[in-house]
Amino acid sequence: MQKTKSKRKIKKKSLTYVVVSKLIWGLSIILMLILGYFIFDANILPFKYFMAIVVVLIILISIHGLIVLKKNTKKVVLILIDIFAVFFMLIEGYAIYQINDTISFLKKNLGAHFETNVYNIVVSKNSSYNSLEDIKDHTIKTVKDLEDITEYENAIKRKVNVNIEYVDDVVSLMDEVVDDNELIIIINSGNYDAKVSIDEEYEEKVNILDTITITTEKRLTDTGIDVTKDPFVLYLSGIDTRSNYLPSRSLSDVNIILAINPNTRNILMIHIPRDYYVQVHGTEGLKDKLTHSGTIGGIELSMATIEDLLEIKIPYYLRVNFNAVVNLVDAIGGINIDSDVNYDFSCWTNRSCVFHPGLNSVGGTCALAFARERHAYGSGDRHRGENQEQVISKVIDKVTSSSTIINNYNNILAALDGTFETNLTSDDITSLVKMQLDDMRGWQMSSKNVDGTGASLPTYSYPNQNLYVMEPKMETVMEAIAKLNEVLETPDEE
Repeated sequence: MQKTKSKRKIKKKSLTYVVVSKLIWGLSIILMLILGYFIFDANILPFKYFMAIVVVLIILISIHGLIVLKKNTKKVVLILIDIFAVFFMLIEGYAIYQINDTISFLKKNLGAHFETNVYNIVVSKNSSYNSLEDIKDHTIKTVKDLEDITEYENAIKRKVNVNIEYVDDVVSLMDEVVDDNELIIIINSGNYDAKVSIDEEYEEKVNILDTITITTEKRLTDTGIDVTKDPFVLYLSGIDTRSNYLPSRSLSDVNIILAINPNTRNILMIHIPRDYYVQVHGTEGLKDKLTHSGTIGGIELSMATIEDLLEIKIPYYLRVNFNAVVNLVDAIGGINIDSDVNYDFSCWTNRSCVFHPGLNSVGGTCALAFARERHAYGSGDRHRGENQEQVISKVIDKVTSSSTIINNYNNILAALDGTFETNLTSDDITSLVKMQLDDMRGWQMSSKNVDGTGASLPTYSYPNQNLYVMEPKMETVMEAIAKLNEVLETPDEE
């Protein structure tokens, strides 16, 4: 009788193990289906790789099922297969989480959907105004730079009740507020940054009482380009704002044109100096610095101005705030900067950042200071442009290394989130990744920078004072145009 009870207990325990194993197998099937859906939805893997993964998953789940469903399978085998299945399920769960995180990141940050304008409420440093409460019911002066002025006025009055007076000359307005202790002005942050770039002491002469941010929906047009088949041009704009925003109007301190031909796998990089003296698209008379076009009309005006200069069509852009450099460099564990001068120097934007000749290991704060440095060099802004190119290059090199991606993937996504803007869609990016994974062909990089000579001239933005500009050497511009046409040529056109 006792033996019979023992046998029943053993049989009951065996049945319990079988039930648990079947439950784990069922969960494995559900997770496999979810993982397959997420991989399919990500649309990054070529079909052959996707099918290979599906086949492997089906084989594994089938073997698992055969073992679980087979009668008289030993308990130890069930336990081992369950342990393996649970371990594999954890891997699948982590993969689902990462893929979902990546898809969300791409959908959120790619395909720019909004336009952001940031305005500063500015008074003299010597004024008695210290807060918004102090300017209540006062008159403020500003300029009209939005089509929908109603939204602008409403945004101001949501902050503080004031009377608004419109003027035409934003440059004079910014000059007047320095000495007029009663004057209150509201100016686009792009105009403010442009003023600070030509008068580094301006920030010490005024106070910013508050900022107003206006975000509106942006309508993007379909480029009609298949980035895996059609050659295209991308404008990389590195903006140097004094905030963590990505304001639509801002100085563009890095201006790089990337001509990409997916057929020949050629990429041409053309760097245009920020102070290049060009005719801003749609204007007459005085030319201006290229960087100022971004404060006048945003990324679209910068692109149109470069299109006029290089005689090309630019369908895509990527704007990156240099303040994002701090987070990204820290997220990847720092970078090594090569200082190419034979003396030590402290960066003017952060005196704690000291660079020595040769390699310097730095974190995000000093990487940004190096990217902004120009006072330590005889060539000034030209050398600053080279510094910025080096920082971008070092970051790209480290981010694209497999060990960095594996160890810092989540940190990199978090650092990039909200720090850039592009009209490239998630479909564009995933199509390019899928194309690359499909054949793993290499890309050939080349560069052709335009050059010029320094001069002191009045500009469209500041007609009443001379600013440092770089007058283009047109022979270098024509060489760049010829190289662009060569890289963008399709095989059918040869």
